[in-house]
Amino acid sequence: MPQINTRFWIFLVTTFSWFAVVQSAAIAQQISDESTIRIGFLVSEDPDTDSLSREAMDAAQFAVDEINNEGGIDGKKVKLITRISDGDWGASSLKSVELIYDEEVHAIVGSLDGRDAHLVQMAIAKAHIIYLETRATDPTLSEANLPWFFRVLPSDRQQGQKLISEIFIKRDLSRIALIHADDYEEEMAANMFLRLLRDGGHPEAKIFAYDYRSPNFEEITENFGSSVEQGVLYFGKAAHFEGFMKTMKDSKIDLPVFSPLAILQTNNNPENVTFVCPELVLQKNESSFKESFKQRFGYDPGTIGAYSYDGVGVLLEAIKQGGTETESLQKELSGISFSGGITGQIEFDENGDIVDKTTICN
Repeated sequence: MPQINTRFWIFLVTTFSWFAVVQSAAIAQQISDESTIRIGFLVSEDPDTDSLSREAMDAAQFAVDEINNEGGIDGKKVKLITRISDGDWGASSLKSVELIYDEEVHAIVGSLDGRDAHLVQMAIAKAHIIYLETRATDPTLSEANLPWFFRVLPSDRQQGQKLISEIFIKRDLSRIALIHADDYEEEMAANMFLRLLRDGGHPEAKIFAYDYRSPNFEEITENFGSSVEQGVLYFGKAAHFEGFMKTMKDSKIDLPVFSPLAILQTNNNPENVTFVCPELVLQKNESSFKESFKQRFGYDPGTIGAYSYDGVGVLLEAIKQGGTETESLQKELSGISFSGGITGQIEFDENGDIVDKTTICN
């Protein structure tokens, strides 16, 4: 975990000072349109240049449009108000402030990386507004114990436990190589897995990190030649997976490969890998969603779109049942059992994490 430095504290003080000023102005301001349910939506990258952010935003709008085409909620239309948090460090916090106090959204949905998600949490901790995350798997997000935070996909901890069960209990393997990109998300996932190994008394993994800016898998696979590993756990970038598997094949390395859910971000049908997968493979309405989505946007959605769609869907269902007031909405989400999406049934535990119903696919 990165150390909290002076720059962070300066930013923290500045941000919360800004909150106080903006909140005072917001209290005096009337909500501009009581006939509209306003949902804020945040992505980490510019959707014009980042395909995953585009997919998340398209899927969120798709879910909103479906509700509006059915008449909205209690006669009110739903409006999706989007913000992009790329740019200077801390942009997610400032964009959250805009959504909460300028746009006066009733809730925020995010398709963010873990660092941006933490900054949004700082905003909701002050404003007491619902924040539902659809992409970040950083386990420390739910460990913050914020009652307004919910997440619709399993955390690194939950996925790590599932992979350990598959690798060490079901397969009875004892020696694995763990490969991860040297970036925040992948390092977080790898470190959580290693922690679970230690806590469970399982054999240590042989660790290989690679530069995510210029991956060199040949250097890694050369070390496999003299090793006695029984399997490989891939915590690299999803976009690099095909290149990794090609290097394994070219090096004539035949080992079972395992991966968390993130592999599906850019690989809808990964081959020769055992991975954590959502219930969507069993959902009959998944194909209908894919067909309608592709017809409208011109491309096939993956798991980023699926979780974005379901995140907005479960939030709007809770608003249908409990209204937009934060306390009642929080209570509704805490007890919800939503089966109207495509990634499987959605229920939340006491920390806001989804009750994990993912499975193992290969």
